[in-house]
Amino acid sequence: MPEKIDLQPGDKLLISRTDRLGDLVLALPFVETMKQRYPECSIEVLTSLYASPILEYNPHVDKIMRVQNDMLRQDKLYKKDLLHKIKISNYKAVIVLYPERRICQLFNKAEIPIRVGTAGRFHSIFFNVHLLHSRKSNLKHESDYNLDFLTFFREGKTVTSPKVYLQEREISHAFRMLKESGIEKPFVVVHPGSKGSADCWPVDRFIELYKRLEKAGINVVVSGSEVEGQICDNIAREKSVSLRKITGQTDLRALAAVLSLSEVVVANSTGPLHLATALETQVVGIYPSKQVMSPKRWGPLGNKDIVIQPETEKCRCPAYNCSCMETIQVETVLGAVTSLLRQHPNK
Repeated sequence: MPEKIDLQPGDKLLISRTDRLGDLVLALPFVETMKQRYPECSIEVLTSLYASPILEYNPHVDKIMRVQNDMLRQDKLYKKDLLHKIKISNYKAVIVLYPERRICQLFNKAEIPIRVGTAGRFHSIFFNVHLLHSRKSNLKHESDYNLDFLTFFREGKTVTSPKVYLQEREISHAFRMLKESGIEKPFVVVHPGSKGSADCWPVDRFIELYKRLEKAGINVVVSGSEVEGQICDNIAREKSVSLRKITGQTDLRALAAVLSLSEVVVANSTGPLHLATALETQVVGIYPSKQVMSPKRWGPLGNKDIVIQPETEKCRCPAYNCSCMETIQVETVLGAVTSLLRQHPNK
């Protein structure tokens, strides 16, 4: 059994997860658990500038430190300034859930007394407390891998579900935006886009799903970026489908508010899928059959969600160019959505 790290009231702890939106959402149970076990300590989070808004108004996060990953790679002055900010913060310990090399090096240079990270990488030399586990085998959920770090800390309640905290004004703004798009509750969100973290269901299938849902009398709205909206429009025109969409109109907090109001969110393995789950919205997640992208590791954490995968037991397609996803039929996804609407209407 590893020796427990000695923390005193008033100590400042930094939790580092600087990669994608979904990764940060899946780190929230660890963050909240640490605050519950150490309420007398300051729990701060270092995260990417893009994903950081989901931490706002979170009562378990005492401070957010943001990093622009592209600037960290390209700008020496930016890197020097970030090192200074970390150093003057006087952290007692840092827990590195995502060991990005440059960030790990900064923690070492800042001389944070306790630096907790995984063993087995070259830059593990920057840690002085090592967790012996490997995520490459994909044996359990990413959130559980994050919770493995609790082995170094005091016993207590463990939070297992992520949660994002919205303000009433954000909900009101989402209602107004939806009304302007002709959407009223109850409605379903279709989110075809992806940041490339996993193989995706083709966009034209999402548009066909939209068409079938509308035909069934279900309100639907498309979310995503402005570019994703243009792609959807081009395909929709070919199919003679008129889309109601909010693409390009939402920042991360506004998107979260919309997702919180919807009955079901349909998406690939993306950050917005996990964001919806953290808002207690039902999801239909469309996942590849490749082990590295498996829902066992990256699936939604809700207890009413449905995951759909190709029937192929083992994908042999080239990396990030999976034709297996095309075998998932619109009828299958439609059935999953309507099933959730019947079982849990008007959440």
